[in-house]
Amino acid sequence: MESIQYEGLLGIMSEMNKKIDILQANNKVKENQPVNQGTNKTVSKEEIEAIMKEKTDLMGNYYEYKHKIQTEHHSKILSAVKAVAEKIDALPTPDKISLEPIIELFPQSKKVTICGFEFLRTSVIIFVLTLVCFFSLTLNIKQMDDYRALKLQLYQQSEYILHLENTGKKGK
Repeated sequence: MESIQYEGLLGIMSEMNKKIDILQANNKVKENQPVNQGTNKTVSKEEIEAIMKEKTDLMGNYYEYKHKIQTEHHSKILSAVKAVAEKIDALPTPDKISLEPIIELFPQSKKVTICGFEFLRTSVIIFVLTLVCFFSLTLNIKQMDDYRALKLQLYQQSEYILHLENTGKKGK
């Protein structure tokens, strides 16, 4: 903070020195002017120093106020970040978590032993249903084939009956 004030004061003082140099140059010009021209009121060095001191005090107070506000904001932000970091540290990590209660929530898969081999019950059920579907499809195809054969015999019988009726009518 002192370095900020020091740099600000140096900047203000350099501006004041420039203004003093300008005022002194004006005073020399006025001294060289003829007496009959009106002179402007001059400011003494003490008055300039008093004004300079007043303005630097105001600037210093302003910078101190701004610095105070910034440090308050920074401290609030740091405390918020610290609170978040503590909450993150409080969260359970994989090495802190026990998986046993979670595993208990899921049902254990049931196994069936067939001829010394272990199978999951669901896979056995799926296999049996697949076999049932296969046999059903095979029987359905066989039934369709039998249906076609019966239909063909029906047509042949119908033709034979029509043929007999036609020959019987001709014979009378």
